[in-house]
Amino acid sequence: MKTNIKAYPEPSTLPQEGSVTFDQVYALYWKPLYRTALRILNDEQIAEDIVQDTFVRLWEHWDTMIHINIKGWLFTTSYRLVLKSLKQLKSHESIDKGNFPSLFAPEADASLHLRQLQKQVDTCIDSLPEKCRKVYTMSRNEYLSVKCIALELGISPKTVEGHVTVALKRIRESIGAVIAVLFTCFL
Repeated sequence: MKTNIKAYPEPSTLPQEGSVTFDQVYALYWKPLYRTALRILNDEQIAEDIVQDTFVRLWEHWDTMIHINIKGWLFTTSYRLVLKSLKQLKSHESIDKGNFPSLFAPEADASLHLRQLQKQVDTCIDSLPEKCRKVYTMSRNEYLSVKCIALELGISPKTVEGHVTVALKRIRESIGAVIAVLFTCFL
């Protein structure tokens, strides 16, 4: 039967003989685990369920728990179950509320969409051929004229214009879907 285990928990809280029973561990750590889960979740029933699940897992693995920090294992397991529960609660909340953030916080939505759009543009620019990317960056980020870019890179102004045209065309193609989504969000 699963009653004794050689473990090295907190020396001042459990018997000194090096073996501890499941009941002793349960009696010692149930309340602290419950309080911690309750503080995070603010739901007594869910906190209680998480602590019970933690001890069920401990019981299932009791024979393999030799030379471990029981307190650390319990709190880590409980914390992971709390995080899992928070994720589930959040997903249920978003489903229950309809998850229509553009109706509730259009400013935040606009900022998020703008960041997504900028990320898409940056990704597209990074995928351009080296010379084309250099010309585009000099044109748009450094605000250099076609003539200055041509002189600096030793290419003709027409080549500079061609690189900028290619870059802009690829960017437009890349963000076309994102623009469509943004457009429908702001209508």
